[in-house]
Amino acid sequence: MKVDKFIKSRIERNYFFIKGTLDINCKYFIKEIEKGIRRSDNENFKTNLVSEMTNYKYFLNDIKLHESLMPISEMIDQNNLNEDLTWQLSDAWGYKHSFSHFTKKHNHIGGIVSGAIMLNEHSQTLYFPEINEKLKCHPGDFALFSPFLSHFTERTTSHKPRYGLSFNYLNINRN
Repeated sequence: MKVDKFIKSRIERNYFFIKGTLDINCKYFIKEIEKGIRRSDNENFKTNLVSEMTNYKYFLNDIKLHESLMPISEMIDQNNLNEDLTWQLSDAWGYKHSFSHFTKKHNHIGGIVSGAIMLNEHSQTLYFPEINEKLKCHPGDFALFSPFLSHFTERTTSHKPRYGLSFNYLNINRN
């Protein structure tokens, strides 16, 4: 083997991170998550979420989710977070973190905008270590972020479950 050059380094990269609170019917979504994690097509303990989880497409056609995400869609357009691409909601799922459950460090590379919405009060926090940001768990709290940003949670020590929604917007004209 001949290696002419080997570089392992870091480069600066533009990203976005937006945190806020949405007006969302948390009780409705918690009830729907409970239904989704009981279905045969669930993703329970099969993904980066070491917890119960609905199918990735479970909320994709849910009109209440689309209504709740309207302000986010407007923000994406107004701030050109979509980088002038033609985009649409491609994944929308719910999860339930119970005692000792957590989210492995991962990212959503491939999307153009990713998001998380918290549905109940809980002590578990979503961390974004590369940018030193976090999202605490209060009903309606949300984060929108560049999909390449890694994020995770630590294991919860609470016996009260934490519920949340996650979603991705993708460029629909990808080659």
